[in-house]
Amino acid sequence: MDFQKKYNNKEILVIGGGTSTLDTNWENIINPDTFIWTCNDFYMNDKVCSKDIDLYQLGYLTNLEDVKLRDKLRSGNTFTYYEPEHYRGKQNSEEFKAFCKAIGFSPYSMKIDYSNLENYGYRPAQKSGAVLRLILLALSTRARRVFFVGFDGFNKEFTNKHAFTGHPGLKDTDTRRDWDEGPMSYVSVFEDAYRLLASREDCKRLQNLGEGLDYNLGTRLSKEYFPLTSEVYEAVR
Repeated sequence: MDFQKKYNNKEILVIGGGTSTLDTNWENIINPDTFIWTCNDFYMNDKVCSKDIDLYQLGYLTNLEDVKLRDKLRSGNTFTYYEPEHYRGKQNSEEFKAFCKAIGFSPYSMKIDYSNLENYGYRPAQKSGAVLRLILLALSTRARRVFFVGFDGFNKEFTNKHAFTGHPGLKDTDTRRDWDEGPMSYVSVFEDAYRLLASREDCKRLQNLGEGLDYNLGTRLSKEYFPLTSEVYEAVR
């Protein structure tokens, strides 16, 4: 796919699993020039699944046997890919082969250049998940604006819900439990991710639709470096 030509002067909306995907009316900014990108278990959210998905990043933990996911990919024209460095060899499994057969195509293996993320060695931002990598990929295109929603973190009480699974707060399997203590706390991780985005010369194209919500841990930085316009704010709130 020609990422430069396809998205030239268009708009990209990246939808993640953070709670702002539930709490904002992001659908109000969709227009004929908008391409929706998402990841992981998006199909578990009916509103997201009902939209035309242009690009989908397949996650390692996603259930490849889920009928809803299979039907969505089989019936649409979604560019579907996985990142080999994050997929842990699952592309070689019988489960993956059965998935490809069921949807009628093989997802692409894409090793994306995240040099601006990786050149500084390991940093907290890398723990923020797939949405950051999707935003960086979107910024590599010539899209005129890149909106994103569901890139939040947690409130201090860990009570906000995951937009895709509906699970409130931390899961039993989550090893990180600190909200704001230490270099790998949720505040540190998401602020580092937003700081990385803010450091880019093209960050003015960004719009954080979750800005201002109590669990949106990037609010302070997005307000300073790529503030939500009043027009977009009124549309999504």
